[in-house]
Amino acid sequence: MNRSYSTSLTTAFLISDDDIPKDTVDSIRLTKRSHRMSAPTIDWDVEKTLVSPNDIDIDALDAEFNRLSMDFKNKIIELRKDPNNISLHHTLTSTKESLIRIQTWSSLLNTADGLAVVKKNIAEQRAKELIQRKYEIDEILKVSKVQSAIDLCFLMDCTGSMRNYVDATKTQIHQLTETILKLYSIKPHLAFVGYRDINESLEILDFTNDENIFRDYLHQVQAKGGDDTCEDVFSGLESVAQLSWSNPNRLLVHICDAPCHGQHYHEFQGTANDTYLKGDPQNRELSKLMLNIKRLGITYSNIQLNETTKKMFEEFSFIFGSICEIHVSDPACLIKRIIEKTSALIETSIKSTISSYHNRNKSIKSYLLFSKEPDWNKLKIYDVNITEIIPPHTIDDLFHPLLFSKTTGQIKIAPHPFAKGSLRFAFYGQYSSDNSPFVDVVFKEIASTDTKANTFIVYQEHLEIQAIAQFLAEQFNAEQQRIFLNFIPIAYADADLIQQQVDPSKIYQVERRMHHEWHKWNNNSGGVSLNEYSTILQAFSHWTYYKTSGRLMVVDLQGVKVDRAYLLTDPALHCSDLLRFRETRTNLGTKGMRQFFRTHICSDVCTKLRLPILNMESNSNLSSRSDSLVCNATTKTSDDLNLKTTEEKDFETIDKNQLETIEKFELC
Repeated sequence: MNRSYSTSLTTAFLISDDDIPKDTVDSIRLTKRSHRMSAPTIDWDVEKTLVSPNDIDIDALDAEFNRLSMDFKNKIIELRKDPNNISLHHTLTSTKESLIRIQTWSSLLNTADGLAVVKKNIAEQRAKELIQRKYEIDEILKVSKVQSAIDLCFLMDCTGSMRNYVDATKTQIHQLTETILKLYSIKPHLAFVGYRDINESLEILDFTNDENIFRDYLHQVQAKGGDDTCEDVFSGLESVAQLSWSNPNRLLVHICDAPCHGQHYHEFQGTANDTYLKGDPQNRELSKLMLNIKRLGITYSNIQLNETTKKMFEEFSFIFGSICEIHVSDPACLIKRIIEKTSALIETSIKSTISSYHNRNKSIKSYLLFSKEPDWNKLKIYDVNITEIIPPHTIDDLFHPLLFSKTTGQIKIAPHPFAKGSLRFAFYGQYSSDNSPFVDVVFKEIASTDTKANTFIVYQEHLEIQAIAQFLAEQFNAEQQRIFLNFIPIAYADADLIQQQVDPSKIYQVERRMHHEWHKWNNNSGGVSLNEYSTILQAFSHWTYYKTSGRLMVVDLQGVKVDRAYLLTDPALHCSDLLRFRETRTNLGTKGMRQFFRTHICSDVCTKLRLPILNMESNSNLSSRSDSLVCNATTKTSDDLNLKTTEEKDFETIDKNQLETIEKFELC
């Protein structure tokens, strides 16, 4: 097997040691070749292709019949073990209908009248599958919206030293509600619990989705009181558990600059800072307070404004479990940091729920995760058949099935996966093709035990999607290079399919290993991670839509960021043809494209690439904002194009001016 760089990646500018460090583009190429073959243009119009019996792939029909027969037998065995499984009954009925249909088609292909019947049946079957796919897409988007609903409670020290942060919450809350509404089309539910010291008043507002009610309530909250340094944190925690939590996402943000009473929770000496060194005067137990919050499924985050609260949160974490710290050094950034945490929680929830939706009624392969790399000298070598994709050569090639070639090789694979994604397990491995030296790779295997999900065609679709994304990224790099002097290339990992010769049921996608921290910049339903924003990657998704005349869009951008390049893998493709890439279930069609534009704000990169703005009401509303996520206290322009930021640096997706501070380019 051989691989090539594209024209845009072969220039001395791109591959020089000075411009791109070692272990960037080369780290995701399997091998190289000096030329690129082109997939021939194929007319895939059903009416034109089904003109004679010879145009029907009899072997494909036969293979599908055998696969369905095996699937039918396996489901019968499962049904005998679980005769009341309604889902299995429906699956068996559907499989039986498919077997009868294929058998009927095969018997009709010998006559012109029979061929006409087959063509009609194929058209009817396609229409039926299209309706089913539209329903599935609507369900996915509906689930995504439901899982975007969030309860967000501010638990805040309201003594005099906290005045700036209380005021910041009042004045900035509109940024949070508007941003979450624009990103997820749903209002967050807000609550507030303010505490002071023992025997001082509590401020409690139960959940509301009306920003005005929340803001008006905070306007009457005064930062005052506080006897000694320590505060009555326990009363605040007790009140949090009594609120009417109801949404699937539940976030508690605890903002404070002083610990609770009790010498176990701070480093103070004597009673000058803590009048109640023995702890809470009401003798409330911390374990009960923490567990009452934990059993509600609440994600607990804190904003520690100084070091005096460190020991307290260590004690809290010992009982509660993980408590995430949100770093805020200036009140001007308070709501921005909370927006980032809120969005990250929603994105995680959506991803988990969509994964469950795809795998509902399906069992997952029973692997134990093992992160340690094995001793390769002790592992067996397997002979494998390798399927390589023939890369597309022109944009037109993308709208026809890509072609594949075959070769052989050898692999070593770890006995246990080191990670699990929403759809696949990942194994450490070593790989050799055409007697080349072994290289470090990752093998990816479908997680579901469903026989339909583990067919070669499913793996082939994943490979084809990655090849299309790779081609478009190379074209995008060429366009960048034409416009910008200091552009950042996007490179997708080469990928092949391998199938063990001794056990053909063992199929894997193979890619070179990436050795950097993993990031996900956007998903396939319009979501954007607020960890690190890249104007380049957002512009890339926009550009793929424009370049393919609205027929394709590359999304689900994930991978690693090195100093001078993005190295990506596992993309999703939205396609105007809903039945293309239907086996991978990530193609959401034009609705998925509109979801992207609902949250996308064009940056200078989009402008310089002359990408048109999609005329959508929500997008224009976002564009009109001038204050959304700007944090003047901490924003700095990066001149060295290093996109790595602080650990709490998150996605500035809404405000155009803020986006442009992240990546700067010089025009040619």
